[in-house]
Amino acid sequence: MKTKRTLAAGALALGLLSSVVPAVAGQKLPPVTTENGVSTQSASAADAFPGLKGFLNLPAADRSQINLYYTARIKNADPSKVRITLVDGSRTQTLTVARDGRITPLPTREQLNSGARVTISGPASGTYAMRIHVYSTQPDARTYDAAGLATGVRQGNAAMGKIAGALSILIKKLDRVYFVGGGSGTVTVDGQERPLPRTDGGGEYPAGTPYFQPSAFPGATKITLSNTPSIALFDNPPK
Repeated sequence: MKTKRTLAAGALALGLLSSVVPAVAGQKLPPVTTENGVSTQSASAADAFPGLKGFLNLPAADRSQINLYYTARIKNADPSKVRITLVDGSRTQTLTVARDGRITPLPTREQLNSGARVTISGPASGTYAMRIHVYSTQPDARTYDAAGLATGVRQGNAAMGKIAGALSILIKKLDRVYFVGGGSGTVTVDGQERPLPRTDGGGEYPAGTPYFQPSAFPGATKITLSNTPSIALFDNPPK
């Protein structure tokens, strides 16, 4: 199995760092075994989902506006032939990879702290990487509390610094929220509605995705969208 271990934004921001980060952090990749064209790799759940343990161990008040999900990036292999399992004591649980790569369920804080392990097996031709996404805990809706989203940006960056430590200097800070599928939108500032900027399609978000950058709208109180987004993701400017 061609393995690629990537640490995204100190486990919080969305821009991927290079695979050299684990080596800088003093970590070693777990060994890979290959048999009959199928490769298998096992690691602690905390290592398999970098940053999740540190995030869940933060006080709830420090992550009230943010949460994480992880996606698997599988190349040169049939995703249906990739199997991920979580072993917690005598219990083995299969983790599902959705069509968009999202992995569910994630290990709980108790499983991460107790030393549960994750095993991934799949075609030896494959390349496997993990990406971390930060999203708003506010319900998906046509309106959002802008002050809460601004708090989420601050919480995300603060958590990144605590979890990544010295490596946080290599990571771009979160500064905006993308409303995926939100259509168009406005932001209320001083009682007046102003149009939200939208992406031009140059990054990973579809052209026309509305986004809110708190620093550009100080004192903002409310976000109103034409459509209910599928998710509100914290991120940085398109690459």
